[in-house]
Amino acid sequence: MDIAQSTFFAVGLPVFALGLHEMTHLLSARMVSPISIELHSYIPFRLRLEFHQTPSKPTLRLVALAPLLIGSATAMIAIGYGLWQQIRTADPYYLYYIVGLNWLLYTAPSPADLRLAISPPADQPDFQTHPR
Repeated sequence: MDIAQSTFFAVGLPVFALGLHEMTHLLSARMVSPISIELHSYIPFRLRLEFHQTPSKPTLRLVALAPLLIGSATAMIAIGYGLWQQIRTADPYYLYYIVGLNWLLYTAPSPADLRLAISPPADQPDFQTHPR
């Protein structure tokens, strides 16, 4: 196997999956309300989001679980249209394992996502949240 392909599978796809996970949070939060974004830390990667209009608790839960919901819908569409079957028969033979693991990496909610989904802090007047 080519070294570039190995590097892409081992490093590129997980970084892409995690970046896409975070972008899904940001896009869903932006669709709810205008937001201000501040980098909180690089490792672990955390952003501080401040909503300009306070969203409701169910809306915050949707923002926290957006990658899970979108990833699940995408998986159902891929299976329904036969894309997953094509990935299973593609070369290299382990490609569908790698795609499946990265799909799980994208859809798995982090502890911060679960905390926000279970108990969103929506009743505070000057409220800030950390979906990621």
